[in-house]
Amino acid sequence: MRIALFNTVGLISCDGAHLISALLKRGGHSVKNILLARRGKGIRHEPDEIDLLHEILKDCDLVMFAVYTSFVVRAIQITEFVHKKYPGMKVIWGGPHCISAPELSLKYADGVCFAEGDVAIVDLVNKMESGADYLNTPNMAFKVNGLYKKNNILPPLHDMDSLPYYDYDLDNQFIFGREILPMTGENCRENYTTYPFSSPTFHIITSRGCPYQCTYCANVRHISLYGHIPIRFMSVNRVICELEYTIKRLGFIQQASFSDDDFLLRDNKQLEDFSKQYKEKIDLPFSCCVSANTFRKEKLEILLDAGLKIIELGVQSGSQRVVDEVFKRKIKVSKTKEILQQVEPYFRRYDLKVLLDFIIDNPYETKDDIIQTYQYIIDVPPGSVEVNMFFLVFFPGSPIYERAIKDGIINETSFEKTGRSYVVKSHVQYQKNYETALVVLALLLNRRLRLQRYFPRFVLRTLGSRPVRKIASLLPSKFYMVIIKGCRPLIHQNGRHLLLLWRSLKIIFREIVRGANSSENG
Repeated sequence: MRIALFNTVGLISCDGAHLISALLKRGGHSVKNILLARRGKGIRHEPDEIDLLHEILKDCDLVMFAVYTSFVVRAIQITEFVHKKYPGMKVIWGGPHCISAPELSLKYADGVCFAEGDVAIVDLVNKMESGADYLNTPNMAFKVNGLYKKNNILPPLHDMDSLPYYDYDLDNQFIFGREILPMTGENCRENYTTYPFSSPTFHIITSRGCPYQCTYCANVRHISLYGHIPIRFMSVNRVICELEYTIKRLGFIQQASFSDDDFLLRDNKQLEDFSKQYKEKIDLPFSCCVSANTFRKEKLEILLDAGLKIIELGVQSGSQRVVDEVFKRKIKVSKTKEILQQVEPYFRRYDLKVLLDFIIDNPYETKDDIIQTYQYIIDVPPGSVEVNMFFLVFFPGSPIYERAIKDGIINETSFEKTGRSYVVKSHVQYQKNYETALVVLALLLNRRLRLQRYFPRFVLRTLGSRPVRKIASLLPSKFYMVIIKGCRPLIHQNGRHLLLLWRSLKIIFREIVRGANSSENG
C-alpha cells in the first residue's frame, strides 16, 4: 500500500512516526514521510501552501498522521484538504493526541489508534490493502454510520528489542514549511540542531512507561487503558546497536539525548553495561532526564564517566502543596534541592549542567505558592543550573484538564477547529500578578548572568518579601502583564544585552500606551 505519513510535531526527533514508518516498510508497504515544519507566526498553513501537497498525495492510497495535541490544528487542516481533494481516501490518526482524546480526533479522522500503534498498525493496513474488514482491528476506533466504534485493546508491547530501528532514511522524506522540499543531509541537520545542546543531536527513547501519574500529563490515559503498565526497557545491546547504526548513517550527529521519562529507572548493573559500551562505541556527549526519586550519586558517577553532560530534572513548582495536591507527583521538593547540592562538585570537574523544569501560570496556585517557586529559583547555583519555564496547558485526557472543565476554567467547545486552548502557550493567561512577574525576573537572571550584578541576593529576597508584595498588589494586573511580555526578548533571544533591553523597554512602553488608549476609548 502507498502511504503518506505526516509528522505534526515540527522537529525531527524520536517521534513515533519514525517507528510506524519502519514497521510499515518492514511489512512491505511504501511510505512517504512528510515533516510539518512551518516556521514563523502560527502553525496554520495557508490554502495555497496546502495545495502543494497534491504532488505528494496524488498517487497515495492512504494518509496517516502522528498527532500531538499542541499541533492538532495542522492535522485538521490537511485532513480536511485530503477529504475534499480525494473523496474516498481514508485518513488515520495516531499519536499522543489520539491516545488522550480519541473522541475529539474522530471528529476529523476516519479512524484513530488510541493505544500502542506498533502492535496494530501493520495489521490494519494489511486488511485495508486486501479489502478485508478492518473496522474490528484492535487498538483502533472508527466512525461507523455516524457512531463512535471503539475496539478491544491488545496487551502493551513487552519485547522492545523486537521493534525495527526508527526510520531515518532520507529517501521519500520531505519537509513541508511554506514549500515542500526533499529531505537532504543539510536540511536534516538543521532540524536535528535542537534542545538541549543547540547542535545536531540524536534523540532516542529506550524505555516505555512512567512510574508517575502527574495530573498535567496525558500519560495517565495509559493507566486508564491498561490498568498498571510495567516499565519496559530495550536491552543495552539493542540501544547501542541502534545508536551506532543511525549516527553513522546520518553522519552529522554531535550529541545524543535520552528522552526516557526517567533514565535512572535502570539499575546500576544496566547503567554500568551501558556506560562501558557507550564510551567504547559511541563516545559522544549526552543528556538524560532524571527523577528525584530514582537519583543516586553512584548512578550519576557511572554515567559521567561515559560522557553525561546534561541532566534534566522536573521540579514543576517550589510549593510542596502544588506538587502534592494539584500535580500529584509524589516527589519531595526538598529532595530536588538536595540533588542540586549533591551534583554541585561535578559542575566543573565534568562540565556537568542541570536543567530544572518548572510549570507556571497555574490557576490552582496561590500567590504564596508562586513565591515559593521564585525563592527556589533565586537560590540555584548560577551558570551550571539553567531553569526551563513552561506554561501550564490543559491537555485533553489529563486529570487537570477534566478538573479545569469542571471548574469552568476552560471550555471544551473552544477546542473546535482552532485548538487554541491546548496549543502550547507563550504568554501568561491566569496569573497576571506581581509574584509571577518575579518568577519571570528570576528566569531572566538565570539565563542572563551579566544582569545578576544589578540584583544582589538580598535585593531579590527583599522583592519577594511580604511587605513589598503587599504594596505591589496595589498595581493593576495589566502592569505586570506588560512587564512579563517585555522580558521575553531578553530571555529567549541572543545578542547584546543593551540592545535587548532597549527592545524590551519598547515593548513595555508600547503595551502601556495601548492599554491607556483602550481605557480612554472605553
